This record gives sequence, C-alpha cells and structure tokens, in this order.
Amino acid sequence: MSNENNGEGSAKQSILDTLKANPKALYAAGGALVVILLALAMGGGGTGEVQVKTAVQVGQTVVVSNPNVGDSQLTAAPGLMNVASGEEENDEQKVCVVKSGTRATVEEETIVGALPFVKLKILDGPCEGKSGWTSKVNVSVN
Repeated sequence: MSNENNGEGSAKQSILDTLKANPKALYAAGGALVVILLALAMGGGGTGEVQVKTAVQVGQTVVVSNPNVGDSQLTAAPGLMNVASGEEENDEQKVCVVKSGTRATVEEETIVGALPFVKLKILDGPCEGKSGWTSKVNVSVN
C-alpha cells in the first residue's frame, strides 16, 4: 500500500511541479475545460420536435389566449397563412379573428411541419359557432 500511495503522491507532485514551472500549461488545461463545457452546453441533443406545454384533448374546453397579447386567427386549414399570396387568397383562408379570453372546444389536433395546430369550435363572442385552425400555443386550459 505504501508503494501505491507513493505513486499517487509522486504523480500529484510532478503535476504540481509542472504547473509551477510552466504556468502556460495551467492556462491550456483551463481553456480545454472551458471548450469542453461549451461543447456540452451547446450540443443540444434534441430530437428537433417542438414541445408545447399545453396538454389538450379532443372535446376539451379551452381558452384562446395569444401569448403575444393580441387576437388569434382561425384559418380554414392548419398551417401558417401565406404572406406572399394575394389578399383575396388570405381572406379565403381566414375564418375569424378570435378575441383573447374566448372559450372554445378542441375538435382536432395535428402537426404541420414541426408546429402543432388545433381545430377549435368557438363557444362565445363574435365568432361563436365558427370552427377553424390555430396554433396550439394560442390555447390554454382554464
């Protein structure tokens, strides 16, 4: 056992002597550690799926509330409206503009690209009775 302790002690001592004699080695070791930590932190490892924290089910009553503090738009089909297309095409896609705080029932769920969408049937307000698609981030369970 004393031989093992001497081996460990001499290894520690030789490392300390090297660092004292050559301080650049200490900086190089510190830099390497920082690079490794940055690589681990930025590496991610995600699956590329968007995770929405709102867990809703078909038939559930939800509240429409845009996280950007505005109204939410219902469209005829899931997906974003095409900004490049003409106004007439956009008007055909638009079902209704829903005020924040409006109650609705979830009819369907789907994912377009990497974005989750829900089909809602509006229960109150000026859009009452209308049905259309909006991004899942625009609904909350209350």
